[in-house]
Amino acid sequence: MSTLDFGTMEFMKWLMEEEDTGSKDCLIVVKDFFENKYVILFDKNISSSVIVSYRESMPWCITCDTDDCGHVGFAICLKQHYDRNDQIVF
Repeated sequence: MSTLDFGTMEFMKWLMEEEDTGSKDCLIVVKDFFENKYVILFDKNISSSVIVSYRESMPWCITCDTDDCGHVGFAICLKQHYDRNDQIVF
């Protein structure tokens, strides 16, 4: 899936939609988050769940087998958001 920047942009859309409670137009949504272990995302592009795990605090997309896809970009932003707010609503 795309680039880190794509994941960052999708995170921003997801965050705005969570606050707005509007329609879910973003392509990536959060299914579950386990702090410093992994995040489960749902990617609407591939209609599948995606797991991004944290290896020594570094995110790794198990689905794409890389550390620089859009899922990783989304997961990085999600973790930063959690670190600032100590919660995630999904």
